[in-house]
Amino acid sequence: MENYENFITFGYWQYEVIRHAFGFTVAVFAASLVYFGMTANQAIQKYRTTFAISAVVMVSATIEIFQLWLMWDRAFVWDEAIRQMVRVEGEIFSNGYRYANWLIDVPMLLTQFLIVLQFTGRELFNRWWKLTGAGALMIILGYIGQYYEPQVAGFVEGSGAPFWFWGLLSWLTFFGLLFMANEAVKDGLPQLSPEARGAMTNAWKILVVSWFIYGFAYMVPAVPALAESDTFVVVRQLLYTFADVVSKTVFGVLLANVAILQSRSESHASG
Repeated sequence: MENYENFITFGYWQYEVIRHAFGFTVAVFAASLVYFGMTANQAIQKYRTTFAISAVVMVSATIEIFQLWLMWDRAFVWDEAIRQMVRVEGEIFSNGYRYANWLIDVPMLLTQFLIVLQFTGRELFNRWWKLTGAGALMIILGYIGQYYEPQVAGFVEGSGAPFWFWGLLSWLTFFGLLFMANEAVKDGLPQLSPEARGAMTNAWKILVVSWFIYGFAYMVPAVPALAESDTFVVVRQLLYTFADVVSKTVFGVLLANVAILQSRSESHASG
């Protein structure tokens, strides 16, 4: 099954904006990988795991988004007769690679989130398996639903109900995940220094906003006024790009800053 982008023709600028967005995202993640490698030694040993996890996230995201760039590059060709970019026969663009990336990165991000919040031992494990399990389930449910985009957008005959069914289950799982993660924040913040506490609060708020943006982008094919618009395909891919950069790089940098601030506080207290 195909994502609904395959049923739309694009003006050249629209095609290029999406292509450039993929390239930009790959460059950001590759640069971020270097950043996390260079700043890890600013934190004390017990917090360096968060830098290593961020590095894993960057590698995963770079590979998967580069795959999207390749698919987008191959899937469309310029048709001089209608002066539009049209899909190449036999080639398909798939947003499914985004979900493959999220299935790796969401558990990774939640793991480093708990580590920086000072959870250890049994308490870390109990929170970890619930959060990462919910995160993985949320992604898998959305992954199934996104294959019904052409039906819900009206490009293919058939019911769009599976899009709504799997999407609703994914949203419900998302809200459960947010509740558990917010409880972790409330319980973990008192264990941080005042400076680190403020930075952690900001990181959490930014993560929540970026995750909601993913959900809104998922819904675009189901909105009749937007589904057939080539411009809103651009908007949708830019929303995904923005959310990817914020939830992975920006959130990772903010968590690294929390780890550095907490390291300084603990080093000062022990020295």
